[in-house]
Amino acid sequence: MSGHADSHSSNDSHGPGHKAEDDEIAYGKVIGVGVVSLTIFALSTWWAAVILSRETKKVEDATGVTHRPSRVEKDEIGIIDQVPFATDRRLPKWKAERAAHLNGYGWTDRPKGLTHVPIEGAMDAVAGGALPEGAPR
Repeated sequence: MSGHADSHSSNDSHGPGHKAEDDEIAYGKVIGVGVVSLTIFALSTWWAAVILSRETKKVEDATGVTHRPSRVEKDEIGIIDQVPFATDRRLPKWKAERAAHLNGYGWTDRPKGLTHVPIEGAMDAVAGGALPEGAPR
């Protein structure tokens, strides 16, 4: 058994600075596989685009209807927001509506007789001691 252990250890240990040939990476093969893979992907993409173009043309010729992507005119379709960020003007509109409500007079609930007043005036009145009807004192 000691002879078997000696032969096994002599085959596996090459010393601290020595690498086994099996541990080296074949960079040429790795790069070659990568280039071949990218080439196949590019050709497949081009081929799919050609097929799509050809089939679209066949359908357009058969039906007489030209299909071109249309621009989405609605802010939302269902629950999906379709507005591009650069052209979205909803936030300024929302802020303007809220500012008009906070700085103006109007009915909150007409049947109950509830109104809203400008926020600055309401804060000044409350600070001066005027409290709305029914407010705790």
